[in-house]
Amino acid sequence: MKLTTLPDRVFEIGEDAIYIIIGMLLFVASVFLVVHVVEAFFYLPEERNFVRWIVEILDKILLMLMIIEVVYTVRISYKEHSLRPRPFLIVALIAAIRRIMVLSVETAYIPEKFEHYMIEMGLLGVLVFIFVVSIIMLDRQKIKSAGER
Repeated sequence: MKLTTLPDRVFEIGEDAIYIIIGMLLFVASVFLVVHVVEAFFYLPEERNFVRWIVEILDKILLMLMIIEVVYTVRISYKEHSLRPRPFLIVALIAAIRRIMVLSVETAYIPEKFEHYMIEMGLLGVLVFIFVVSIIMLDRQKIKSAGER
C-alpha cells in the first residue's frame, strides 16, 4: 500500500478538481459550438459567399474536433495523473490543417496578402509533416516497447 503525506493528498485532490473543472468547461464550450454550427446550417448565404460559408462550417467542425481531443487529454490526465504527448500532437495537427484550410479560402478572397499567406502555408506544411512524423515515431515506440514485454 502506498503511503502519502497530507500535502500530497491535498495537491492530488486539487489537481483532480482542476481537471474536472477544465473538462466541464471544455464540454460546455463544445456544446455551444455544436449549437452554433447547427444554427449556421440554417443560414444559407448568397451564392458568392457560399465557399466561405462552407469553409467556416468546416473550420468550426475542426475546432470541435480539437476540443474533443483536448477533453480526451484532460480525461486521460485525470485518470492516469500523467500527460501523454500523442493527444497534444493530434490537436496541433488538427489546428495546423484547420489554419491551412482557412488560409486557402482567404487567399482567394484577399489576393493582396498572397505572399504572406504562402509563407504561412509553407511553415504550416512543415509543421504538419513534423507532427505526423512525431505521431508515427510515438506509435512505433509504443509498439516496440509493447513487444519487449
